[in-house]
Amino acid sequence: MVQFFHISSIIESNHLLQPKLIQIDMNIALSKLLKNRCLTPLIIIFLLNACHATSEISDTNHAFITNQGDNTVSVINTTTNQVISTIKVGKAPVGVAISTKLQRAFISNVESQDISVINTQTNKRIDTIKIKGSPVGLALSPDSKTLYAADWFDNRVLAINTQQTNDVRELTVGDAPAGLIISPDNQWLYIANRDSNDIAVINTATFSIEKRIPVGKHPFGLALSKTGKLLASVNVQDDTVSIIDTQTNQQQTIKVGYHPYCAAFSSDEKILYVTNTQDDSVTVLDIHNQKTIATVNVGSTPEGISIDHNNHRAYIANWGSNNVSVIDTNTNQLLTTIKTGDKSRAFGQFILPEQ
Repeated sequence: MVQFFHISSIIESNHLLQPKLIQIDMNIALSKLLKNRCLTPLIIIFLLNACHATSEISDTNHAFITNQGDNTVSVINTTTNQVISTIKVGKAPVGVAISTKLQRAFISNVESQDISVINTQTNKRIDTIKIKGSPVGLALSPDSKTLYAADWFDNRVLAINTQQTNDVRELTVGDAPAGLIISPDNQWLYIANRDSNDIAVINTATFSIEKRIPVGKHPFGLALSKTGKLLASVNVQDDTVSIIDTQTNQQQTIKVGYHPYCAAFSSDEKILYVTNTQDDSVTVLDIHNQKTIATVNVGSTPEGISIDHNNHRAYIANWGSNNVSVIDTNTNQLLTTIKTGDKSRAFGQFILPEQ
């Protein structure tokens, strides 16, 4: 079933210095210099301040990576690029939605037909929301009051009250709904309907379909720019992305790699990062000029992607090589690879900002 769902939906080392090690080395060097009594007071103050600044590097951002093959979630510290916890969840986990406000991560489990709830402070599973269907894509409203789940096989979207999880609304949207994303003002929910080849635009107040936007063949992953002005639909079988102006509905189509899957915008809305599952790469697009500015080789069958904007790193879950690739978004170079679980997917927005 895991293999079937995945095919139908598309056809170790850490090279970074850890901040704590840097701090220890600086403290040792400083103590030796102080023993020599050869430093002026001004130099001593400078060195002490340098040590203090280094010790305050944040290590609170985390990436929650679903591993579909072994029913786990790997939690990665995005400062140290280390897996700090492995959490057992339901069967065949795929989608991720995270909330700083609730201190929760929600994980969709396709085969056990439920959603696991993780406390992001303790990295423990604390609840399971049963679903009469097969949840794939997940998204949280900006106020964290509503969790949306795409039911892949029953062609509907569910709206779940996060405070009373038995309070569920449902809406038929299109054939094989996959990626979900919500506008920053909480007015619109966008749903990629893979087999309908369109994006359903849902009015969240009325929970009804406002319109449909035709895109390329087999849209799967969605990305929305920080302001909500640009929506990207990743069209798997066309090897393209559709960039849609959400205010004018104007659309441009840009070629990317072979069998693209998911995408993420830079914070300035100028660059789009797209995973290409069948050529093991990430395409870096200049949106304004509609051209590829870099192609970064990553692991095997890259799928989910999210960006840690504070640390200028993109994280890519590789289904085929069971790891996560880390790209420096300043240089578009591969930084490191992190070993995770079996068949890593991380479909959705999976990086939890600083709490």
